[in-house]
Amino acid sequence: MATEALELEEQLSGNIPLQDDPELLMRRYKETGDLEIRNQLVMYYSYIAKSVAVKMSSTFHKYATVEEMVNHGAIALIDSLERFDPDQGVKFSTYAFTKVRGAIIDYVRKQDWLPRRVRQTDILITKAEEQLTGELGRPPTREEMAKRLGMSLQKYDKCVFEMSGESMYSFEALLAAPVQMNHVRLQEDDLGPEEQVDEQELRQELAQAIDELGEQERTVLSLYYYEELTMKEIGQVMGVSEQRIGQINRKLIKKLRARMMGYMKG
Repeated sequence: MATEALELEEQLSGNIPLQDDPELLMRRYKETGDLEIRNQLVMYYSYIAKSVAVKMSSTFHKYATVEEMVNHGAIALIDSLERFDPDQGVKFSTYAFTKVRGAIIDYVRKQDWLPRRVRQTDILITKAEEQLTGELGRPPTREEMAKRLGMSLQKYDKCVFEMSGESMYSFEALLAAPVQMNHVRLQEDDLGPEEQVDEQELRQELAQAIDELGEQERTVLSLYYYEELTMKEIGQVMGVSEQRIGQINRKLIKKLRARMMGYMKG
């Protein structure tokens, strides 16, 4: 299947015309299992893998190439054809879009791009922060955190800066979820009315959460995730250290994640 996907990757240049109605071809394939029909359908719907991968590359370009995302999207597309049930009343393009997007997000999530040492430090700092917050009844300061962890302030700042990489991924994964309407959109409107309402509500909730961030946090979010400045460049703009930008980034991501998790749980 991986070989098939690689071959598809070279040909994903757009929607391939079909002589027959794709829905009729789908039913014929389900009835006969004819591989030639399946290949026609894969090529016809290949724009889904290409479109999703290209548009998600603006979010995940730090962790995977477009080619890698197209490849995994093509594999998901083939798998979607095998699993799809035309009697469920759902358009295949809608079903495949969801599967392809999910497969790409899963692939990026599995990339071991963050060193184990940093992950372990993240666990320690998060635990200490939770403990101090409970003891003090407020978020701890940098000095209090460094003291609890037995670190110098300089070492603590460095650790938080390294951990900010995971926070970047968390925000980008959040944007790649249904709330990211502008970056992940197909050539046709494949979402049903209920899905559109759900996505609109999620987008509004995220927008409100961003509005409630502090001024520094909104500035960092805008300059890094939308203007694509580096943390060093943002630090120069704001007149603070690169490490301090990493701390602000991690803090704002925690706020947004907590807000969205609360929303999703009702």
